[in-house]
Amino acid sequence: MREPDVLPPGSGARPVWWGSQEPPGRPTSRDRRGRPLVAALLSCLLPGAGQLYLGYRRRGTVMLVITVLCLAVAVGLWSEPTAVSRMLVQPRSLLALLVADAGLLVFRIVAVLDAYLLAKRDDDRTPAATSGWRKGAAAGLVALLTLTAAPHAAAAYYDLQAYDLLTSVFAGEDPQWHARDRDRHQTGNGLVTAIPGRVTVLLLGGDAGPGRRGRRTDTMMVASFELASGKVSLFGLPRNLVQVPLPDGPAADFFGECRCFPRLLNELYAFAEDERPDLFPNSRRPGIAAVAGAAEELLGLPIDHYALVDLLGFVDVVDALGGVTVNNLKPLRIEIDRLGREGGQPAFEVQPGLKKLNGFSALAYSRSRETTSDYDRMQRQRCVIGSLARQTEPAEVLAAFPKLVRVLKRSVATDIPANRLPALIEAAGDTPVKVATVGFTPPTYNSGWSGGYPIPDVDKIQSAVRRMTRPAAVTATTRADPDGLGGATSSTRAPASRSSGSAQRKPACGTAA
Repeated sequence: MREPDVLPPGSGARPVWWGSQEPPGRPTSRDRRGRPLVAALLSCLLPGAGQLYLGYRRRGTVMLVITVLCLAVAVGLWSEPTAVSRMLVQPRSLLALLVADAGLLVFRIVAVLDAYLLAKRDDDRTPAATSGWRKGAAAGLVALLTLTAAPHAAAAYYDLQAYDLLTSVFAGEDPQWHARDRDRHQTGNGLVTAIPGRVTVLLLGGDAGPGRRGRRTDTMMVASFELASGKVSLFGLPRNLVQVPLPDGPAADFFGECRCFPRLLNELYAFAEDERPDLFPNSRRPGIAAVAGAAEELLGLPIDHYALVDLLGFVDVVDALGGVTVNNLKPLRIEIDRLGREGGQPAFEVQPGLKKLNGFSALAYSRSRETTSDYDRMQRQRCVIGSLARQTEPAEVLAAFPKLVRVLKRSVATDIPANRLPALIEAAGDTPVKVATVGFTPPTYNSGWSGGYPIPDVDKIQSAVRRMTRPAAVTATTRADPDGLGGATSSTRAPASRSSGSAQRKPACGTAA
């Protein structure tokens, strides 16, 4: 298209857009009443296109250049998924994205309105439009503006949801949590850890069902990640251990010569939170301090962070994502525990093969221990989590994201501050992850029995931990475990008395240890 022809003053003719002139007082040869909406629609789809359609080349080109620059920035970010991930876990970056989204929305709205008004102005000498046409044009313009604003409103909504999640769940570290750790190391990317090059996190899953005193932490794991090699060592702490040693301090003194917790390990959290919080002064959350201290003494491995997940939250996450499909390898009888929610508690047998489980069924499948060992249960837990992550499509996550935010806010507690998340993502990078697992179950890892419950063999447990956390060289043979089952597939796999089997093509669960 070209700019309107410049005509001699007083010629009585007016320009038209196809290079011809028409006598004054006569309508154009084509009906141009729809041009404002056509121009506005073009600028809605591609800012500047409507202006070019009308012949305003300079104005349209400027808008088009701005649009191309914005698209180039978006493509550049999309080509760096790690950079995008770091950005999406920083509250300040989310606020910056919100401002950018608002600015882009204003730019697109201006482009649509500008195209519409330019076309209206250029057609001001056409025969008067009817009242119905004017109303229709106004309605069409409102619809186009709504269409333009809709994706920006959706992006702003999800941005604010993510900001709310980060500032509530990842609100900041406990200033007293590391009070007893004198030697802590800061890596180049901002991570602060007790062991250089290694991040260790205590993972707890608990519930507080009816008839129970406080929260029971039936799922207790310690995950230790070696940054250089991508090796993750998972240590499962059986719930029924007794006489687990406690670190020096008021709690160890309280229990006398034993200097250990005489009851089941899964009762320690509730004991510290509800009965004697004064014995665990090193945290705003005495239950976390108690379990973390016991885990450190048991494993001989300092813990950097913790994450506590309520089991009802796990149920809600699975249901929000439409369930999870697992490849069960052997029959398993499970009993549904609804954790205080209304409904029946049926028991049924999961047969071998691909099975789709809802939230409560997935929880029961992960927790069942009536006919299997704690190690088998831990393997199923990892299998379910890996299958859920692998099967979840981005569209499903986006659709369920508002509900997931509500679930995570009420179900997850952690001391990992939001400003450390980018460093964690950068540390993980693109290094293939290898997972090796050991479950400290009897009779291999107990030194005796008390009331029918195993007493841990601390020396043997710590020896296994040292073997599994021995620094491993990164080799070209390393590859990721595709199914999240913990099969260490590197030639540098650390030895362990119970490491998981090799990876399989399907998310295989229920494999014998």
